[in-house]
Amino acid sequence: MITSLFRPAPGLSSSTIHTYTRGPEGVRQIAFDSLQPHTPPTLPVDEVSAKEVKTMQKALARERNQEIARPHQGKHAPAVAKDASIDPSAFHMVYDSADRASLGYIAQMAAIGQVEDFHVVASCYDSRERARLEKQVKSNLTTVENPGYQDVWAEDHGEYTEDGVMVIPAMLKSDYPIGDVIEADRLRRFQGDGEMADFSQHGAVNERWTQQEALAAAMATGAKGYKMAVSYVEGGNMMGGKRPDGTAYALVGKDSLAVTKDILRQAGHSRRNGLSQIASDYGYKKDEVFAVEQPGEFHLDMAMALAGPGQVLLNDSKAVADLQKGWVTEHYHHRFFQWGKKKQLAAIDARAEKLAAYEALVEKDLRKAGLEVYRVPGCFPATKANSEMNFFNLRQGRNDDGETFAIALGGDERAEQAFAHTLLSEIPTGYQRIHFLDRELTPITLDMSGGIKCRTKPRQDFGQN
Repeated sequence: MITSLFRPAPGLSSSTIHTYTRGPEGVRQIAFDSLQPHTPPTLPVDEVSAKEVKTMQKALARERNQEIARPHQGKHAPAVAKDASIDPSAFHMVYDSADRASLGYIAQMAAIGQVEDFHVVASCYDSRERARLEKQVKSNLTTVENPGYQDVWAEDHGEYTEDGVMVIPAMLKSDYPIGDVIEADRLRRFQGDGEMADFSQHGAVNERWTQQEALAAAMATGAKGYKMAVSYVEGGNMMGGKRPDGTAYALVGKDSLAVTKDILRQAGHSRRNGLSQIASDYGYKKDEVFAVEQPGEFHLDMAMALAGPGQVLLNDSKAVADLQKGWVTEHYHHRFFQWGKKKQLAAIDARAEKLAAYEALVEKDLRKAGLEVYRVPGCFPATKANSEMNFFNLRQGRNDDGETFAIALGGDERAEQAFAHTLLSEIPTGYQRIHFLDRELTPITLDMSGGIKCRTKPRQDFGQN
């Protein structure tokens, strides 16, 4: 207990980053500190007032109303990709001292950025929070004081496009029933099966109006333009990438499509195509956006990840169950009392059977979109033998040397090793390295229903790009 008082906060030490690399001799773990650090370019920052944010928000709302009445194709480029094709200039994050994982993740992303050639920009509530963060993270970090509403889930608040425009989800009235719309559409999709429809829903961005965080951060760091979408799609429920020929595509969770279609219906445009509206909002062609069933999760990125061009990693709940049953059996192997073992094994099988039904629907939609699907065990619920883990909610990209990297939540050593071997060796994704973040931070962030992808937003429009 006395020792713990003097331990640094989780995530502040780079020694807690576990890095695996691919080489001629196969996949091996290396010391993160053995990698050569660089000095990624920073970006200029301007102070933005609450009045300026409100003024911009009102102007974008007026433009949105005009577009609802007279739709037109967006003039900006597609949203920045969320697969391994991206060469990120920076990742935006949000600092909140009340969130025990916030500081550690910002510090570790800043450290990894020095190796993989990206900068970190963090929004802070006020000058005191800003000073506190800058005192702890002294390298590869730019802070901005953010006068808008915010939380730590930067991924969900808006999308940067490839030409530097910030697009935020529609800011709907506070009494708009997102949950009711989602539930009704799920019951339709699942043919009235209430059990299938019963999992968590999105809508927190509109509830908290955290679109303001993305807008204020973009204004402070010099975005090329700003837009409020007609549609309502939270970032974790839209995954954009590139195909092998370089053309863009985007996957949108069906819950978000349902909300968008209801928005159009209420505006008197029930015949307007919801996917076409999302495509227009985010700079895609009509045939580049595909609806994908929710994988038993409120956001797509909680159970799947994009990899190389045209590749998708999708959780394999039955493979997860096989691993976990082995771990549980090993856990009880030398114990005289076997109480709880059968119940644990039965619960693992029951959960796998339920999730497998969603995953089958997701895989069907992904293949219909013409994508390569790789089934990988990556989402592990907690059992007696392991902590909760999620390796799909990851970030990735290419550094200045053209090496492809991934950044994932930490987990049990045996699970990290297995996932690293799969990503770097068994699947033709082309990754050179994967960095697993501090394991102590994982239960904190997963208890809040999000991972490192949820906490970061990429952009690629300054510095070396």
